[in-house]
Amino acid sequence: MGLGNKISVLYVVLTGLFVFLPILYAMAAAPASLWTSVVRASALHVSKPTWWLESRFHFNFAGWSGGPDSFGVLRVVNDDLVQPHSGFGTHGHTSMEIFSFVLHGYLSHADSMGSKETLGRGAVQYMSAGRGVRHSELNDRDEVVRFLQIWIEPTREGARCEPRYGSREYTRADRLNTLLPVIQNIHDPNADERSSRIHQDVNVITSELDGSSPVAYSLRPDRQMYLICAEGDLNVKIAGKADNIELHERDALKVKAPAAGAEIEFTSASPNSLLLFIEMARNGDV
Repeated sequence: MGLGNKISVLYVVLTGLFVFLPILYAMAAAPASLWTSVVRASALHVSKPTWWLESRFHFNFAGWSGGPDSFGVLRVVNDDLVQPHSGFGTHGHTSMEIFSFVLHGYLSHADSMGSKETLGRGAVQYMSAGRGVRHSELNDRDEVVRFLQIWIEPTREGARCEPRYGSREYTRADRLNTLLPVIQNIHDPNADERSSRIHQDVNVITSELDGSSPVAYSLRPDRQMYLICAEGDLNVKIAGKADNIELHERDALKVKAPAAGAEIEFTSASPNSLLLFIEMARNGDV
């Protein structure tokens, strides 16, 4: 290539930079706007790999790849129904924060650390898999158990930690018409004493509503949430959004806060409703 051609190419490149760099800078500097997306229960993938399990996948899982991979650090939300006297036999995990929220029936846990217990409705069990752990989750009772199985990607520290297990049991009164934190960041000095702690910057919060009064949450700037309407029906009101969002059992809602944050109000649209949401740092996932 001759000198003249080289100069022409350089001129085109520099001109492009002068034109597009201000545009890219403006896009990056622009304040984030409110973003919402409803995930209907009818859109969830229903997996029935065996006689004892019916699972609804919110994200790609176990060979199914027809949906999103994740939402921020949230990697798995499975709504599981396990038949009596069956369940997930002993298997292993590494480098993942895993917790279960029991909605109906009883879930029996055992692991390679020696933990063993059975938990009922409203209980939350968590496991930091870290360097490696083996466990089983069984239904050894005579009724179906339904629980939310949720996986969260850990920090680098959490991926390398020694495995841990823990649980908390809650009554209906603990979450009735109030927001109950159940999982929070292990390094959060302001974490609620009622919550369990994991290696990630998340707040997992639940509430059971009887229709008598709403509950509200302030979603801070640069944060996002994944809300699951586990039972009943919900009306979700977000400040700055003209219309309420109606959610029904097993629906989910993604919310990304604008630069000013977002005030979000939850009201039961049925005699009883149960919600759970995972709040985390905002990123580019949709």
